[in-house]
Amino acid sequence: MERNPVITMLLLVMVILIGLPGCTQKPSSETKSLEKVSTGQTAEPIPLNQASPLADPVKAADSVRYYEQGLKLYQQYKYQEAITNYDKAITANPDNYKVYTSKGIALCFQGNYKAGMEMIQKTMEMKPDYVPAFYDMAMGYKLQRNYDKAIFWFDKTIQGDPQNTWSYYGIATIYADQGNTGESLKYLQKAIEIDAGVKAVASRQSHFDKMRNMPEFKTLVQ
Repeated sequence: MERNPVITMLLLVMVILIGLPGCTQKPSSETKSLEKVSTGQTAEPIPLNQASPLADPVKAADSVRYYEQGLKLYQQYKYQEAITNYDKAITANPDNYKVYTSKGIALCFQGNYKAGMEMIQKTMEMKPDYVPAFYDMAMGYKLQRNYDKAIFWFDKTIQGDPQNTWSYYGIATIYADQGNTGESLKYLQKAIEIDAGVKAVASRQSHFDKMRNMPEFKTLVQ
C-alpha cells in the first residue's frame, strides 16, 4: 500500500526532533551564595554543568569531585586544604570556571588579596554572567575594607539574583559599621524578609553592636 507523502514527511520530522541532543534535558539550577555566620563567606555546593564538550568526561567528573570537596573544606574554614582541592579541580578540567572564584575567595580569607581577586576575575572573564563570582568579588573587597566597591558588587549580585539574602545582609553590615543606621536597617529588613534566619545572625554579630538598643533593630530581630 502506498504511503501518503505528507504522513511520511511528518514521521521523518518527529524522528529527527526526538534524536536532537538536549531536547528532553532540563537546565540545571544554581543555588544562591550563602554568607557564613562568622566570616561572611560564600557558597553552598553548586550543581555543575560547565564541562566543555571537548573535555575528557573522566577528568571533568574528577574536577567536579575535587571542587565539591574543596567547598566542604572551605565551609569548615580550612582554606589551604580547600585551595589544594581547587587546584586539583583546575588541573583535571581548566574549563571548570566555578573553581577559580572559589579558590579566589579562599585566598582572600587567607589575606592573599591580589591573587584572590585575580582568580575571581578569571571566573568572570570565562563566565561574565556568573552571579556567585559577583558575590565573591563583593566579599573580597569587603575583607579589604574597600566598602564602596563591596557595595557596588553586592548590588550587582542583587541585580542578578534579587533574592540573594546575604548581599542585602552584607550591605547592611557595611552601613552599620559606618554608622549609617537608616540604610543598615533598610537592607537588614530586606534580608530578613527573604530569610528569617538572618535574625539569629544579626542578633549576635558585632556589626550591629551600636544599634542593638535601638527599638527599630529590636523589632527586626525579635
